[in-house]
Amino acid sequence: MNAKFYLVLGILASIISHSVHGQVENSLLEQFDRPAIFDANSYVELGASYEGLTNNYAAWQSQYFDLMLPLKENGLVYLQLLNAQRFSQVDQSAYLNYAYPFKYGVVNVEGSLTHNPQFLAQNFYGAGWNGKLPYQFNYLLSGRESSYLDGRTSNQNIGLDKYFDQFRLAYVATYSTLNSQKSGWLSKYQVQWFAKNNNRIGFTYASGHEPTVVNIGNLTSIDTQQYLLDGLFWITNEIGLTASAWHAKQGSYYQRNGGQLGLRLVF
Repeated sequence: MNAKFYLVLGILASIISHSVHGQVENSLLEQFDRPAIFDANSYVELGASYEGLTNNYAAWQSQYFDLMLPLKENGLVYLQLLNAQRFSQVDQSAYLNYAYPFKYGVVNVEGSLTHNPQFLAQNFYGAGWNGKLPYQFNYLLSGRESSYLDGRTSNQNIGLDKYFDQFRLAYVATYSTLNSQKSGWLSKYQVQWFAKNNNRIGFTYASGHEPTVVNIGNLTSIDTQQYLLDGLFWITNEIGLTASAWHAKQGSYYQRNGGQLGLRLVF
């Protein structure tokens, strides 16, 4: 799983937490049942990433366009367009997620399509539920089915998170299968710090077993490990920068060292 997608998961998994703990512009919105991110401003983000690989593999690059469109009581739409270059091939994909708030949580559905795929999933679809628990705990339940050129994967996620003042702690466990055969478990641990000006910085550690495209035509289950540092920094109320850096081990195939930089514009 690539680092940019870990960031996407972080956005979606913390939808509830954004409002309950005051990480939006207007704290008065906390009186409503729906999380305040549904009443926040829309934004677009343009960015790129670069990764250097060991064992004489060519570098990976990507460019992306993100759109977050809150619709108040009508839900929220998140769109990502991705152009990725790996293994001397280029894949282009579109990802769409729709979330809808209820009194005790948020339901979301997602899907993705890739044009002429070589290493990304041809398509995938999934659904999830982010629910509220007592003492300001939140939980995550979700699943996804993905189709690749040389196989199918399935994963189920269960997670828990909680805020402690300006800090958020989260844990997500993912169980995966490859072609209906057991692949294993992946654990993700995350800590985030939110400043009063809505800047944030986070650290994520993931380790375990998951299906991965390690080369063209080679979708296999491997042991993986990743360290990820990411942040959001506001230059003005309407202009922000996102940045991340990571180190990942893909079994015995190679290691990846990369970074991402994005420009976020609120409207």
